[in-house]
Amino acid sequence: MRIKRGIFVRNDGPVPYADKIVSAEKPIETRSRNMLKKLVGHPVVIIATGHGKRPVCIGMAWIVKAEKKTAEEMDSIRDKTLIPVGDEFDTGSRWCYFLSSQYKFKNPFPLPENAVRHGRSWCEW
Repeated sequence: MRIKRGIFVRNDGPVPYADKIVSAEKPIETRSRNMLKKLVGHPVVIIATGHGKRPVCIGMAWIVKAEKKTAEEMDSIRDKTLIPVGDEFDTGSRWCYFLSSQYKFKNPFPLPENAVRHGRSWCEW
């Protein structure tokens, strides 16, 4: 299977979120808006990003479902989102994307030059 869509996930800062996803330590990815709705039910490449760094495709996961969670619900699943209290992503209610079949590539590769970005959340090539 050739996956042609990827999601951008921050990999610098206090938590290397992209690394945590591909190692299956972070089974829920979050966004402030429902930006990944077109990708639910599909496999995606996990693209690690960082300030001033070129995006790198480091693994893959299936986005199984999406649910909007309240601030209280977000607190109760903090062990699955890995968002620290007070972090810039600790913003109350968020869209949660439940992941499965996470896999880390043996040979990560740069984001393809022909990738078409859909905002800062995802791309396809």
